[in-house]
Amino acid sequence: MIFFGFGAIQYYQVVYFAQADMAEVGFWSLILIYLFLTLFCPLAAFFVSKYGAKRCMIFASLFYSLFILTLLAKSVFLVYFASILLGIAASFLWIGQNSYLIRASDKESYGADSGFFTVLTYLGGGLGVIILGFLVSQFSFRMPFLLYAVFPIFGFFSLFLLTDLRAEKKQNYFPLIKKAFTSVTALKLSGLGFMVNFVLGLTLGIIPIEIKNTLGLFYVGILSSLFYIFPILFSYFFGKLSDIQGREKIIIFSYIPLLLGLISLTISSNALFLVLGIVALALNWAVARPILYALVGDIATTSNLETISALFWTIQNMGILSALVISQLFKSEARIIYLISILIAVISFWILLPLLRLKIEKIREKILQETTI
Repeated sequence: MIFFGFGAIQYYQVVYFAQADMAEVGFWSLILIYLFLTLFCPLAAFFVSKYGAKRCMIFASLFYSLFILTLLAKSVFLVYFASILLGIAASFLWIGQNSYLIRASDKESYGADSGFFTVLTYLGGGLGVIILGFLVSQFSFRMPFLLYAVFPIFGFFSLFLLTDLRAEKKQNYFPLIKKAFTSVTALKLSGLGFMVNFVLGLTLGIIPIEIKNTLGLFYVGILSSLFYIFPILFSYFFGKLSDIQGREKIIIFSYIPLLLGLISLTISSNALFLVLGIVALALNWAVARPILYALVGDIATTSNLETISALFWTIQNMGILSALVISQLFKSEARIIYLISILIAVISFWILLPLLRLKIEKIREKILQETTI
């Protein structure tokens, strides 16, 4: 319900401001959101460890409606201030979510449970994007944005229904976070999250503009919705498959649509390659998203779950942030952006490959040795 509202809005945010010749406000708002989300992940992990994921997620959910409403004012100061607050709140929501999901799951079903969670999350977001595309084409932006600000409030109330799960043993948190953020093995694994979320940053920044310029405003919603529809269709399957076949094989497979999609966008001199590229990247997103949730559970222990989660989410959000900044710097040269993306994908795979040859148990043991105080 939260992402029925916000998930759709963020895909239209740059286009919304571009209509008023303020496209840079949309870009910088997204950059601020993901900058503060990145910066506050370590602190959010501390609060999740101390007060529990449930309380932190409830607190965070309040800021999603506030952000949507401030967009309507088109006040640059208000939008940027609300973006900062939302970024901080989002760190509490997502660290809490990953921690709660792992603590609520059996280790044999991390992939399946992560896939199921992804399906429901993106079911809300996918419907939101499709319906918002129709509403915007009929009524412009104001009325649909007001309507969409209501849905995160429903999410806020639904979170009260959760059982309160948290670590039973209080940890000496700050030495643990230092150890987690200096674990070479964990940092290498988090490169997958950087790459996957770098692509998400492109879908929020440059790709909607490419769709609008090539096909028209109406198709922004249709093609952007693929990043919701594909997880609905495929994430549970690939999450469960990773429980059976091993996370390593599915991670390697995920790089195939990633590279094919980026190559298609690089040569997208016509609409066909643009659409094919977006379809391939949406498939990569559907495969990799549940794997990232489950991977945290695979390599963490009950004592370092929140700190490993904080590391992964920090690196993931650095990927989104980097893509948004690059999209802003080279917004008139989309091909340069895609070539940079291909280079980053190749480097991340090269770093990951030696680790993927190891068993998960061995990887968890290495990380435990690197993070033990």
